[in-house]
Amino acid sequence: MKKILTFLIIVLVLSSLGYYLCINSKALGISFTLSIFYLMWCPGIAGMATYLFYDRNIKGIGWGPGDIKWLGFGYILPFLYAAVAYAFIWLAELGKMNSQYHFSFMGLVVFGTLMKVLYAAGEEIGWRGFLAPELYKRVGYTASCFITGIIWAVWHFPLIIAGSYLSNMPLLPQLGLFVITVTAITFIFNWFRLRSGSVWPSILLHGSHNLYIQSLFDPLTLSTGPLTKFMMGESGVVLTVIYVALAFVFWCLRRKLPSPATFNS
Repeated sequence: MKKILTFLIIVLVLSSLGYYLCINSKALGISFTLSIFYLMWCPGIAGMATYLFYDRNIKGIGWGPGDIKWLGFGYILPFLYAAVAYAFIWLAELGKMNSQYHFSFMGLVVFGTLMKVLYAAGEEIGWRGFLAPELYKRVGYTASCFITGIIWAVWHFPLIIAGSYLSNMPLLPQLGLFVITVTAITFIFNWFRLRSGSVWPSILLHGSHNLYIQSLFDPLTLSTGPLTKFMMGESGVVLTVIYVALAFVFWCLRRKLPSPATFNS
């Protein structure tokens, strides 16, 4: 467990600067976007540094692309579950479609995907490239998902508490829903990483998740009342329910994963 502890310490040290830069970016006169980019790459830097220190290489990250079908599934799945969630929100009149919202296909899907993947890669190289496989080999799928998910969720807390991220609902419900949300989607992210043997499906999954929820469905939805802010968003109630349902599905598919004893990135 020394390797995992080393990783977590490096993440904490690097991220402390990232939190400071993000929370105080306006006062410091620096770009919030660049500060977030640095913060999101802290887990990735920590994962590669840890592998270099203990293994003298970074092969364990899972750099190979793996089977192309997992790349495709990883990219399209967030669009599908977001579409289901927001269709329900609109039909149930928990929010309404914003008819004034327009987007460019090239700007959103092509350029947006590239940008979101570039940012997401930093987190995924750390959480899925390093932490998920290392935990899986020691404690198996279920426990590794819970541990990774809780760590991943708590890592976001300073930004949420400071109001720099996901500030659309009261703090305590936001934190509670966020822990449930992130822990649930960890079952999906980890499954793709372990099943494919590659970190890239998880990177595409993370990038696509951020892209279609934050840049398409959120701005495409307007409030219809006080409940809307609790229903929409990546840690809103509707998507949280879908995440938990999907987590159960992927947990049931855990027998399709390679054995922890023989797993090799």
